[in-house]
Amino acid sequence: MPSSTHKIIDSDIIHRIIGGDINAFEIILEKYKKYVFTIVQRRIPEAYVEDTVQDVFIRIYKALPGFDNRSSFKHWMTSITIRTCYDLLRKKYRSKEITISALAGNDQEAFENKLSEQAKAAYFGNQNLNETKELLKGALSRLTPENKILIELIYFEGYSTKEAADLLGWSVANVKIRSFRCRKQLNTLLKQLIEA
Repeated sequence: MPSSTHKIIDSDIIHRIIGGDINAFEIILEKYKKYVFTIVQRRIPEAYVEDTVQDVFIRIYKALPGFDNRSSFKHWMTSITIRTCYDLLRKKYRSKEITISALAGNDQEAFENKLSEQAKAAYFGNQNLNETKELLKGALSRLTPENKILIELIYFEGYSTKEAADLLGWSVANVKIRSFRCRKQLNTLLKQLIEA
């Protein structure tokens, strides 16, 4: 019996909350706390994780009357969580952003050759995995918040272009264009870091 009621519990709880049973939100909070925490932890510096998770649940609570059941509650909540992370990153790290115009000289062939040399060096033990991870982490930290989240969603977490567009509230065309530009920007940043 618990498994059949488990499938309808989210909508039942949402109706209770919208109907005025504020305490029912505690059920949503307990059920999805770890899930939201995991999403936020992947995107936000540790010092801001707890506050961001709280902000996510405040936004979810306020947005509940607008939930229309066209997608799953979990998907809807994921979208709010990712947008909250994006908003925080944009606000906190505006000064760290690098404009595309500042990234002139995209020599992709030279970058690919350099990356190939790095891969060979890593294979033969001259580079270790931690250095490679730090290089990528450094390049990602220099992307704008929206570009960083987009790269993470598509290339690290395996979301499709359509899924990423839905989660971010963007059009599919916008995601495709941004994804292309992000890859070029990341290539340039990696090249700069490798040469440094």
